[in-house]
Amino acid sequence: MDIERIQLKGQLSEAKSKFKHLDTEAAGLVILIRSLLNPFEEDTLKLEVEKASVAFNRLQEVFGEMQTLNTKIQKLEDYFD
Repeated sequence: MDIERIQLKGQLSEAKSKFKHLDTEAAGLVILIRSLLNPFEEDTLKLEVEKASVAFNRLQEVFGEMQTLNTKIQKLEDYFD
């Protein structure tokens, strides 16, 4: 196995690991946003909209990173097929 293939396999493994980490973070952010914007709260002034906004902005960042990583993973996997 040549050095380039070994490096690419390392990159693929690292990208998959980071993707899983981001996927877990995204799932946690979704749960957090849902809890902050509880639809059963009768007093809308008790909703934590600002915290939910911060969490949503982070979710958008994570989603963008995941899309980029997914493209990279697909290209690397296509190389090995």
